[in-house]
Amino acid sequence: MNRRVLAALLAGALLGAAVALLLQAAIARTVVPLSPARALWQVFLLAFAGGLAGFALSTVAALQAADPDPDYHRPRRPRQLRPALRRRPSTH
Repeated sequence: MNRRVLAALLAGALLGAAVALLLQAAIARTVVPLSPARALWQVFLLAFAGGLAGFALSTVAALQAADPDPDYHRPRRPRQLRPALRRRPSTH
């Protein structure tokens, strides 16, 4: 694996764990009880989801950068939102 991919995985996992801890702090200030086991699973699952998202995004970016097709790397013109409303040049 590439170091960038691993760094993105770690960054995503840390971000997911931070979100989980923020959610735990918010839940602790409500009347809803949260058992320690559920809190631990919440941190684990959100860290795993964040790591997986970072891994996927970095892997797709690496695959796009490694594509040998020159047409893929050529800048594209932005498409117009409504081509039917564009005025056609008059032929008079």
